[in-house]
Amino acid sequence: MTLALPHPAADLVQPFLAAQTRPATRTAYASDLAEFFGTAIVTVDQAQSVTIEDVETYRNDLVAAGRKPTTINRKLTSIRAFFRRLIALRIVDVSPADPAVVKGFKVDSVAIGKAIDSDAIDRMLGDAKNHKNRLKGRRDHALLVTLLFTGLRRGEAAGLRWSDLIIEAGHSVALLPATKSGVIQHVKLAPVVVEALEVWREAATEAGIESDYVFVSVNHNNYGGKLRQATVRDLAVYYGDRAGVSITAHSFRHTCATMAMEGGARPQQVQGHLRHADLKTTMRYYEDRNKLDDNATDYINIDSVAASTNPNQEEEQ
Repeated sequence: MTLALPHPAADLVQPFLAAQTRPATRTAYASDLAEFFGTAIVTVDQAQSVTIEDVETYRNDLVAAGRKPTTINRKLTSIRAFFRRLIALRIVDVSPADPAVVKGFKVDSVAIGKAIDSDAIDRMLGDAKNHKNRLKGRRDHALLVTLLFTGLRRGEAAGLRWSDLIIEAGHSVALLPATKSGVIQHVKLAPVVVEALEVWREAATEAGIESDYVFVSVNHNNYGGKLRQATVRDLAVYYGDRAGVSITAHSFRHTCATMAMEGGARPQQVQGHLRHADLKTTMRYYEDRNKLDDNATDYINIDSVAASTNPNQEEEQ
């Protein structure tokens, strides 16, 4: 049995996108392919005309434009995935984006999934706030801010209820009845979190959503239903991709720890906020993003050794 080639004028992108299981992946692939090809519709002739040099030129143009290595690698991944499908369908024989020829960039895997760059955070929050779907934007902004400042796990965020939000000793607090430890835990909510949640709740009420769950679906097939953990993950990946960083929902937990310590919080305070049983776990979450600007060597008293290291000093007789 042989595979029949699509009609020469048929679009190859939409079937490729339809084969993806995650909405965030489809969105990222669609954006990357449209940027590479210069069009949202790609025909057989267009795909077959792409050369290795075309992909290398595109990669180099991204470098010249100052795009981050993680962003460039993600875009190359989108192109490679597209051509892998075309090879399987026997539309092309080889991939012009083959990683053996078109090299990507080596990225420190230790940083992936840990603290998110401050600029990327700003882009993600701004992207959510300005979402064309006002209701979805309010929800996503509130979710991202909550993850960032509370360090909640995605399951904890998905299970959060409005009735869990209380005032305790003059502070806004979220009660977490179903946590990893198995006991009720308390997480303080920063004013910025309270504000974002209030904006989202007002928008949800106006839209007729009455669920006790804080974060709910705004899609027609599950409108007002509890947001799934997988959706929390997909939203984090989606906004990270749009900001040019490779992250997970758990990256916000790492970022919460890092930002708190950078702001002067003691490790024990961060341990309590993230509800870690062991301080060693908390310290693994901390990523010193300013380790060269504010380094241990800067605190060594240089005056005490200057005399012995000055090459112009005359030797004692």
